[in-house]
Amino acid sequence: MPADPRTTGEDWDYRAPEGFLSKAPISSAVRVGDVIYLSGQIGIDDAGALVPGGIGGQTRACLESIRAILASYGATLADVVQTRIFLTDFAGYADYNRVYQEFFSAPFPTRSTVGTPALALGAGIEIEAVAVLGRPAR
Repeated sequence: MPADPRTTGEDWDYRAPEGFLSKAPISSAVRVGDVIYLSGQIGIDDAGALVPGGIGGQTRACLESIRAILASYGATLADVVQTRIFLTDFAGYADYNRVYQEFFSAPFPTRSTVGTPALALGAGIEIEAVAVLGRPAR
């Protein structure tokens, strides 16, 4: 889901979520200097329904949301230095890992994958990211 830019200062700004999450008390991302902190993204459509395709489909939706939010800052997935993944069932690990590798290439961002009993809206995966603007091209 693309983010709505709302500038709040020269040294930092944030992106408010659009669509289903627009009334949630969160920011999609906050930029402080050259660092962009993205809130966890889950695999939902604009109506708030989980996307089809299980963990693989949800992973793809999460990463497409992250890509769109980064683009609103003029950044790309190549600027991501860290991801945090929350999975409700490690049986989906191979599917998530396969899709993840479609979006990221070496050198990969640092990554933590954490098991959790539940996620918002019944999602099976949630992905957070941190990016740095102005990184040298890989």
